[in-house]
Amino acid sequence: MIKHFYFLFMLALLAGCGKQPPPPKPTGVPQRIISMAPDITEIVYALGLGDKLVGATTYCTYPEAAKTVPRVGGFGQYNFEAIVSLKPDLVILHWKYEAEKNRLDTLGIPYLETRTEYMEDIISSIQKVGDACEATVEADALIHDINTRISNHRNSSNHPPRVLVTFGGDAAALEQIYAFGADCLHNELLELAGGTNVVQNKLSFSTLSKEAVIRLNPDIIIQLAPGTEAPADPSKPWKELSNINAVKDNRIYTLTGNYTCIPGPRFIQILDDFAGIITQND
Repeated sequence: MIKHFYFLFMLALLAGCGKQPPPPKPTGVPQRIISMAPDITEIVYALGLGDKLVGATTYCTYPEAAKTVPRVGGFGQYNFEAIVSLKPDLVILHWKYEAEKNRLDTLGIPYLETRTEYMEDIISSIQKVGDACEATVEADALIHDINTRISNHRNSSNHPPRVLVTFGGDAAALEQIYAFGADCLHNELLELAGGTNVVQNKLSFSTLSKEAVIRLNPDIIIQLAPGTEAPADPSKPWKELSNINAVKDNRIYTLTGNYTCIPGPRFIQILDDFAGIITQND
């Protein structure tokens, strides 16, 4: 169930984009905030605004305090009766949630839009939430820390390893291999960590066949499996692809942290993970 949630969450966040309309401006300093996504909830807490969070989605489970916040549904199944009953003065949601924005407009509830497709989007969203909630100092400090950690990872290797990053799907049977493409946050993080994505199409993600993986021949495979137990042998599902470099050299890794598929402030931990894997394979 947990793994299924993260898979659906990634597909939702990686879905196609359109033009972003200008968001309505909230009035006053919000005192009753509702978050409509796990990454937004993490931003709210990271800025020290957790005491103002009166509603969050079913899947908002970090930090621990978020588990006790009243639920308002999630992923296209939001409970607007619950939202109204919580009397929010600000709802924070993703910019692609058109139906939800229209409903909030109808109800006269102010909202703030965020984006999370890339590092710049996440940093900008942290600043927007901080500015809207009079937590600018906290936002500046968090952004400074993130930027410092990013700068520590900039890699200029002339021979970066070729990496396949997968998530969700039935990788165990190698029938549906979902892999991050070149147009997403994880590709940015991989390049900063010193690797090169073997999937170079201009998409957020692709579904690969076994034959495609053989053709791509990655040097390293990183599997994102949030909410699961780390396998004793991460390479076991890939044994039948014995001719690709990652299998021959036993360079297959599984990351199980729940942050690996939530594009919030903890994206920097994904960068740390990627860099750690690539560094040990230099």
